[in-house]
Amino acid sequence: MNNNVATVSNFSIETLAPIFNYVLRGVRYEDREEVKSEAVLRILTAIDQNKVKKDVFSFSHTVVQRTVYDYYRKNNRMITKRSTLVNYCDGADEDRGSTIDYFSYATEEPGYGLSDVRIDYLNHIDIFTPQQRKILNFMLFTEEGIAMKPTEISNHLGLDKSHASRAMGKLKQICQG
Repeated sequence: MNNNVATVSNFSIETLAPIFNYVLRGVRYEDREEVKSEAVLRILTAIDQNKVKKDVFSFSHTVVQRTVYDYYRKNNRMITKRSTLVNYCDGADEDRGSTIDYFSYATEEPGYGLSDVRIDYLNHIDIFTPQQRKILNFMLFTEEGIAMKPTEISNHLGLDKSHASRAMGKLKQICQG
């Protein structure tokens, strides 16, 4: 394949094997396929949109690295995992020999545990600067803010991005501690 004239039809995913072997060695085994899929999608999209200006291999290496960073950055915003266990019993009584059905259903879904995060934040609000409070109040208590990244919130509020990263660091610390 000529690296200067890459198209989706002539791009071979096998050329990414050395990159994946090198970059993904530090990625958790269970996350590797998801990261690979996202990276390949980003690379093919960039090739299709003619955004690859020089060497496809170097470009791909950068994309894979950024995909790994983005993946973990996104997943580290997930502060807690919510789990639900539902037990159902239709009158079964093992002591009396009843054979009526009994079952359990467990789910585990990623989420913020938003009410818990809000409580932790409010219990430790005094450790945040006024700028950090503005960012976290917007993120935790407005419908619009919940869907936004902290840096987007800081831009929206006209604050420096450093306030957002420091606020998230402190919030994560108190929620995990």
